[in-house]
Amino acid sequence: MMLAIFAAPLLLLGAPASVSGEPAAPSAVSERTAPNVVFAEALGSGLLYSVNYERIIDTWNIGLRGGVSYFTYAVSSYGASGNLTLVTFPLLASYYFGWRSHHLQLGLGATILYTKVATDSQGTRFDGERSGPGIAATGVVGYRFIPRNGGVSFGVGFTPLVRTSRFLPWGGANVGYAF
Repeated sequence: MMLAIFAAPLLLLGAPASVSGEPAAPSAVSERTAPNVVFAEALGSGLLYSVNYERIIDTWNIGLRGGVSYFTYAVSSYGASGNLTLVTFPLLASYYFGWRSHHLQLGLGATILYTKVATDSQGTRFDGERSGPGIAATGVVGYRFIPRNGGVSFGVGFTPLVRTSRFLPWGGANVGYAF
Protein backbone atom coordinates (compact mmCIF):
# COMPACT_ATOMS: atom_id res chain seq x y z
CA MET A 1 0.00 0.00 0.00
CA MET A 2 2.76 2.42 0.92
CA LEU A 3 4.57 1.58 -2.31
CA ALA A 4 1.48 2.57 -4.29
CA ILE A 5 1.19 5.90 -2.44
CA PHE A 6 4.82 6.81 -3.07
CA ALA A 7 4.83 5.50 -6.66
CA ALA A 8 1.63 7.33 -7.71
CA PRO A 9 3.26 10.73 -8.43
CA LEU A 10 5.97 9.06 -10.50
CA LEU A 11 3.44 7.07 -12.48
CA LEU A 12 1.29 10.08 -13.30
CA LEU A 13 4.06 12.38 -14.57
CA GLY A 14 3.43 11.57 -18.21
CA ALA A 15 5.55 10.55 -21.19
CA PRO A 16 9.22 9.70 -20.67
CA ALA A 17 11.91 12.10 -21.82
CA SER A 18 14.09 11.20 -24.80
CA VAL A 19 17.89 11.27 -24.72
CA SER A 20 17.87 14.93 -25.80
CA GLY A 21 15.64 15.89 -22.87
CA GLU A 22 12.60 16.55 -25.05
CA PRO A 23 9.35 14.62 -24.35
CA ALA A 24 9.06 11.45 -26.39
CA ALA A 25 6.62 11.53 -29.27
CA PRO A 26 3.34 9.65 -28.73
CA SER A 27 4.30 7.24 -31.51
CA ALA A 28 7.38 6.20 -29.47
CA VAL A 29 5.14 4.35 -27.03
CA SER A 30 4.39 1.02 -28.63
CA GLU A 31 1.02 -0.66 -28.54
CA ARG A 32 0.63 -3.53 -26.10
CA THR A 33 1.41 -6.87 -27.75
CA ALA A 34 0.62 -8.89 -24.60
CA PRO A 35 -2.98 -8.07 -23.57
CA ASN A 36 -3.53 -11.28 -21.54
CA VAL A 37 -2.27 -11.87 -18.00
CA VAL A 38 -2.54 -15.11 -16.03
CA PHE A 39 -1.53 -14.76 -12.38
CA ALA A 40 -1.76 -16.23 -8.89
CA GLU A 41 -2.71 -13.93 -6.05
CA ALA A 42 -1.88 -14.61 -2.40
CA LEU A 43 -4.65 -13.30 -0.12
CA GLY A 44 -6.35 -10.47 -2.06
CA SER A 45 -9.87 -10.54 -3.50
CA GLY A 46 -10.01 -14.35 -3.39
CA LEU A 47 -9.51 -14.23 0.43
CA LEU A 48 -6.78 -16.88 0.81
CA TYR A 49 -5.49 -17.20 -2.75
CA SER A 50 -6.82 -17.18 -6.30
CA VAL A 51 -5.80 -18.09 -9.83
CA ASN A 52 -6.82 -15.35 -12.27
CA TYR A 53 -7.07 -14.32 -15.91
CA GLU A 54 -7.10 -10.64 -16.87
CA ARG A 55 -7.62 -9.06 -20.28
CA ILE A 56 -6.05 -5.63 -20.68
CA ILE A 57 -7.89 -3.26 -23.03
CA ASP A 58 -5.06 -0.84 -23.80
CA THR A 59 -7.25 1.71 -25.61
CA TRP A 60 -9.19 2.46 -22.42
CA ASN A 61 -6.46 1.54 -19.87
CA ILE A 62 -8.71 -1.01 -18.21
CA GLY A 63 -8.36 -4.64 -17.22
CA LEU A 64 -11.21 -7.15 -16.81
CA ARG A 65 -10.39 -9.95 -14.40
CA GLY A 66 -11.95 -13.24 -13.37
CA GLY A 67 -10.54 -15.77 -10.93
CA VAL A 68 -11.26 -18.81 -8.80
CA SER A 69 -10.07 -20.40 -5.57
CA TYR A 70 -11.00 -23.51 -3.62
CA PHE A 71 -10.05 -24.28 -0.02
CA THR A 72 -11.08 -27.08 2.31
CA TYR A 73 -9.97 -27.72 5.89
CA ALA A 74 -10.82 -30.48 8.37
CA VAL A 75 -12.60 -28.97 11.39
CA SER A 76 -13.23 -32.23 13.20
CA SER A 77 -10.75 -34.62 14.79
CA TYR A 78 -13.08 -37.59 14.15
CA GLY A 79 -11.55 -38.99 10.95
CA ALA A 80 -11.46 -35.56 9.34
CA SER A 81 -15.11 -36.01 8.37
CA GLY A 82 -16.20 -32.46 9.22
CA ASN A 83 -14.84 -30.00 6.66
CA LEU A 84 -14.89 -26.27 6.10
CA THR A 85 -15.14 -25.49 2.38
CA LEU A 86 -14.60 -22.06 0.86
CA VAL A 87 -14.95 -21.37 -2.88
CA THR A 88 -14.46 -17.85 -4.26
CA PHE A 89 -14.83 -16.22 -7.67
CA PRO A 90 -13.29 -12.70 -7.74
CA LEU A 91 -14.55 -10.53 -10.64
CA LEU A 92 -13.03 -7.06 -11.04
CA ALA A 93 -12.61 -4.21 -13.48
CA SER A 94 -9.50 -2.07 -12.98
CA TYR A 95 -8.34 1.23 -14.39
CA TYR A 96 -4.57 1.54 -14.89
CA PHE A 97 -2.79 4.88 -14.52
CA GLY A 98 0.82 4.88 -15.44
CA TRP A 99 3.76 4.86 -17.69
CA ARG A 100 4.52 1.97 -20.07
CA SER A 101 4.62 -1.15 -17.86
CA HIS A 102 4.35 0.41 -14.35
CA HIS A 103 0.81 1.17 -13.19
CA LEU A 104 -1.25 2.47 -10.32
CA GLN A 105 -4.25 0.12 -10.27
CA LEU A 106 -7.71 1.26 -9.13
CA GLY A 107 -10.43 -1.37 -9.35
CA LEU A 108 -13.92 -2.33 -8.23
CA GLY A 109 -15.81 -5.58 -8.38
CA ALA A 110 -17.35 -8.41 -6.47
CA THR A 111 -16.26 -11.72 -5.02
CA ILE A 112 -18.83 -14.48 -5.24
CA LEU A 113 -18.47 -16.75 -2.20
CA TYR A 114 -19.65 -20.21 -1.30
CA THR A 115 -19.03 -21.49 2.22
CA LYS A 116 -20.04 -24.76 3.81
CA VAL A 117 -19.14 -26.48 7.04
CA ALA A 118 -20.17 -30.13 7.03
CA THR A 119 -21.33 -32.26 9.94
CA ASP A 120 -18.74 -34.73 11.21
CA SER A 121 -19.19 -38.52 11.60
CA GLN A 122 -20.15 -38.11 15.28
CA GLY A 123 -23.16 -35.95 14.36
CA THR A 124 -21.70 -32.64 15.53
CA ARG A 125 -23.07 -29.82 13.38
CA PHE A 126 -20.77 -27.02 12.31
CA ASP A 127 -23.19 -24.98 10.18
CA GLY A 128 -22.99 -21.26 10.72
CA GLU A 129 -25.25 -18.39 9.76
CA ARG A 130 -23.00 -17.54 6.81
CA SER A 131 -23.07 -21.00 5.17
CA GLY A 132 -24.11 -21.12 1.53
CA PRO A 133 -23.69 -18.69 -1.35
CA GLY A 134 -22.97 -15.01 -0.87
CA ILE A 135 -21.36 -11.99 -2.43
CA ALA A 136 -18.89 -9.39 -1.19
CA ALA A 137 -18.02 -6.05 -2.76
CA THR A 138 -14.30 -5.67 -3.31
CA GLY A 139 -11.82 -3.23 -4.70
CA VAL A 140 -8.11 -2.78 -5.27
CA VAL A 141 -5.68 0.10 -4.89
CA GLY A 142 -2.15 -0.94 -5.69
CA TYR A 143 0.89 -1.17 -7.91
CA ARG A 144 1.10 -3.51 -10.95
CA PHE A 145 3.97 -4.20 -13.29
CA ILE A 146 2.56 -5.56 -16.55
CA PRO A 147 5.12 -5.72 -19.39
CA ARG A 148 3.72 -4.38 -22.67
CA ASN A 149 5.39 -7.08 -24.78
CA GLY A 150 4.98 -10.09 -22.49
CA GLY A 151 6.88 -11.53 -19.57
CA VAL A 152 6.66 -11.78 -15.81
CA SER A 153 4.00 -9.62 -14.16
CA PHE A 154 3.67 -8.78 -10.46
CA GLY A 155 1.81 -6.50 -8.12
CA VAL A 156 0.77 -5.64 -4.60
CA GLY A 157 -2.30 -3.85 -3.28
CA PHE A 158 -4.95 -3.07 -0.72
CA THR A 159 -8.00 -5.24 -1.48
CA PRO A 160 -10.79 -4.61 1.06
CA LEU A 161 -13.98 -6.69 1.09
CA VAL A 162 -17.42 -5.58 2.30
CA ARG A 163 -20.21 -8.04 3.03
CA THR A 164 -23.49 -7.19 4.77
CA SER A 165 -22.15 -4.21 6.69
CA ARG A 166 -18.91 -5.97 7.64
CA PHE A 167 -15.65 -4.46 6.41
CA LEU A 168 -12.51 -6.60 6.00
CA PRO A 169 -9.38 -4.52 5.39
CA TRP A 170 -7.35 -6.94 3.29
CA GLY A 171 -4.35 -6.95 0.99
CA GLY A 172 -2.71 -9.18 -1.54
CA ALA A 173 0.28 -9.79 -3.77
CA ASN A 174 0.34 -11.40 -7.19
CA VAL A 175 2.76 -12.82 -9.71
CA GLY A 176 2.06 -14.13 -13.18
CA TYR A 177 2.82 -13.97 -16.87
CA ALA A 178 1.64 -11.53 -19.57
CA PHE A 179 1.25 -12.86 -23.11
